Amino acid sequence: MAEASTAPSQARVRQTATLGETRQGGSTGAPGGRVRFRLARNVPFLAVLLGGATHAVAAAAWVFPLARLESVCSAAVGAMAGAIVGPFLSRRLRALGVGLALVLPFALGALARGTLTGVDAVVSGLGPAAALRLGDAALFGLGCVTASGTLRALSTWRRSFGILEVLAVGLAFAQLVVAHRNHAINRPFSLVDPIIASGGDPTWLFLAVGAMATAAIVSLLLVEGNVFRLALHVGAAAVLLWAALMAARFWIPPGAPATGGGLGLRPDDKPSDSDKQDKGGGSSGTRNNEQLEFRDDYNPSTQDVPVGVVIFHSDYSSPTGVYYLRQGAFSQFNGRRLVTATRAGMDQDIASSFPTDSVTIAGAPPVNAYRAHVDTTVALLADHARPFALESPFRLRPLPNPDAHRFRRVYKASSGALTADLVSMLGAEAGDAGWTEEDWQHYLRAPEDSRYRELAGRVVRDFLRPELLDDPTAKAIAVTQWLSEEGIYSLRSRHAGADDPTASFLFGNKTGYCVHFAHAAVYLMRTQGVPARVATGYMVEESARQGGSALLVSGRNSHAWPEVYLRDFGWVVMDVSPRQALDPPPPPPDADLQRLLGELARGQKPLPQTAEAAIPRLGRALAWLRSMAARALVFGLGLALVWLVLVKVWRRVTPRWAAPRRHGRLMYRACLDRLSELSFSRRRGESREAFAQRIGNIAPSFAAVTETHLGLALGSRRAELQRAMLPAQMRLVRRELQRAIPWWRRALGIATPWSWLWSR
Repeated sequence: MAEASTAPSQARVRQTATLGETRQGGSTGAPGGRVRFRLARNVPFLAVLLGGATHAVAAAAWVFPLARLESVCSAAVGAMAGAIVGPFLSRRLRALGVGLALVLPFALGALARGTLTGVDAVVSGLGPAAALRLGDAALFGLGCVTASGTLRALSTWRRSFGILEVLAVGLAFAQLVVAHRNHAINRPFSLVDPIIASGGDPTWLFLAVGAMATAAIVSLLLVEGNVFRLALHVGAAAVLLWAALMAARFWIPPGAPATGGGLGLRPDDKPSDSDKQDKGGGSSGTRNNEQLEFRDDYNPSTQDVPVGVVIFHSDYSSPTGVYYLRQGAFSQFNGRRLVTATRAGMDQDIASSFPTDSVTIAGAPPVNAYRAHVDTTVALLADHARPFALESPFRLRPLPNPDAHRFRRVYKASSGALTADLVSMLGAEAGDAGWTEEDWQHYLRAPEDSRYRELAGRVVRDFLRPELLDDPTAKAIAVTQWLSEEGIYSLRSRHAGADDPTASFLFGNKTGYCVHFAHAAVYLMRTQGVPARVATGYMVEESARQGGSALLVSGRNSHAWPEVYLRDFGWVVMDVSPRQALDPPPPPPDADLQRLLGELARGQKPLPQTAEAAIPRLGRALAWLRSMAARALVFGLGLALVWLVLVKVWRRVTPRWAAPRRHGRLMYRACLDRLSELSFSRRRGESREAFAQRIGNIAPSFAAVTETHLGLALGSRRAELQRAMLPAQMRLVRRELQRAIPWWRRALGIATPWSWLWSR
């Protein structure tokens, strides 16, 4: 009977012990059990606080470009308040009540701003500036209470509404740097100027803004119901974000889109329909970067980004008021269009590749009375198929890259730039004295369509006086003037599908873009015996320099133009300028960005054009804040490591001095710490007896330690005897672990300062 009564008693003891563990999330004697229980009750508050901080940062990002510092701070405080109040209201009020409660702050903010800025007595008492600032602060602060409270209430009601929070946070940071689009590294001025003034790279600003946005969005997605899991997730995200930022210094900022715009200027990998239709020397279904393309509905919207900057070493002024930066030439007629010459000796004035050493271009015209020696430095922001330079370069030399993360390559070009105007070229002979009959035929071959010759003859007779009918320069001028008057410039043309796109353009609606005009001009000139070709590169108005030495080149400056060869002058640009245009001209370059990139290409320390004393001070302040943040991070990590080590040591030695009533619990906790060092910890929902049974093959004596601990925790009548037996049982467990576990694994566990966090 005694044995029968004892068994139920022991079962009740185990059941009571297990129940106590379940209610408290751990044993009454579990290490840190009560601490975890108190923290667990605070997890909802921590989650709300994290969401409030995220809303505060996002609100500050929204308001920063719009208002002064006091309004930014007010918006941040209001957003945090709204994010904290929103979930509270959503759990206690119906939808109508929540809506009324959240609209009220915005109404009060609008009323406060109207009072502060609209009442004469208030304005005169505070002063106009102070009244306006206070009114903005009130409106932004209380308005953010409404906005953040609404978003948090919606996401509390339905989890799927959380996407609205993520979207709002992402847009807040995106609009902060929207002025940076198209690689405008000098914008937004309010953020970039202090960094430039301190000699920094604005790229890091945009990486930092992206990091802040990522951290804010991650914080919204990683809200957990357990404080340790919350800390683990946020910490892991922070470590990954820090690693990404550290690795970003080795990345090259993305350049311009890899497309030559149909002019073969930059690498392109997408074949066009016109490529597949070429015959007799064209590409047969393959992409060739050395060929021009006729495109329908050509959209150059992706070419707004800068592709290079040209620095003039002198005050050269073009006689036409336009700088032509030549890169390629197309002179061989393949039966449908002009392509790169395949005959040896043709177009030798075009550089075939980027220089690795000083290179002299043999086919370039000499510097004489008609051409001046002009040196330029070209810094490429995007990859190009070959170098471009001010026409006509006779020497190229590579230069050290002052900023490998910004520029693809830098080189110096010495050009024999034209100084003579077209009038002075009248009377010049066409072609070169050394050309063979085959050379002449190469530059005179045109489509066999008789309409070209008939039209060219009519244009020359109508535009020229009789004494100029045989002058090649006059003939070329007549053709370009006629095309300028009769043609219509538009990117929305439709001629690419024709067997002869140029004929479709010239004898049709005469509507096209530079490739159509250049081909038409060359064909008409060739029928009149004037050697001509199409050149490609960039065309930039001289006025874009705006008095400086740098010239910014963007994708929209891509251009194709006709050229004729005149003796003693070389290849001369004979561009067509249509009087009628259905598309607007390219916008002028950003003067501040042009100056900034020019200074970077020279290897100089850039400064804002209106540098004030406050800007360098702000730059130094930002540098000091970065330094302090790095130091705080290192100090915080070191402090956390020291704290983990001290807590681990304290938990190991404290049983020696503990009071008798706490001695058993602390010794059991020390035994759990030793097991955690070896990666043995109790799983969630697993009882202590089940845990002892699971590791019984490693430490059989741990079952006795567990039984003794439970007896002491539940007030066993043999408490004194069990307390006296516990040290011996602990020594047995230690010996068993020493026999079962290799020494290196035990040493690694001892050296891990955070192992005790997993003791349960």
